[in-house]
Amino acid sequence: MHAISGGHLMIAKNDVPHEMQSPVAIFDKELLSATSFTLQTYELCTICGARFGIGYHGACHTDPGTTDETEDLPRKLTEILARDHRQHRAHKRVIELDM
Repeated sequence: MHAISGGHLMIAKNDVPHEMQSPVAIFDKELLSATSFTLQTYELCTICGARFGIGYHGACHTDPGTTDETEDLPRKLTEILARDHRQHRAHKRVIELDM
């Protein structure tokens, strides 16, 4: 099910426990199979162009608002993706972005 709520795309097939609602980046092609994910933005790998959705597990995640921490998530992701390339490893399909 796809719905837009509060400016965020929500992909939900079933409920996810509250404790799983942490910031993550999910590889674009994996977003369709995400059981429950609140998408906030997209970010591209600056080296290979892979696209990731940044957001939160859980369709019921409350809007964190715009804070320095949430604005920092795309930068944190691009650093992780660049590190993958420097270490010659494939990007993970789901990347934890703990704040």
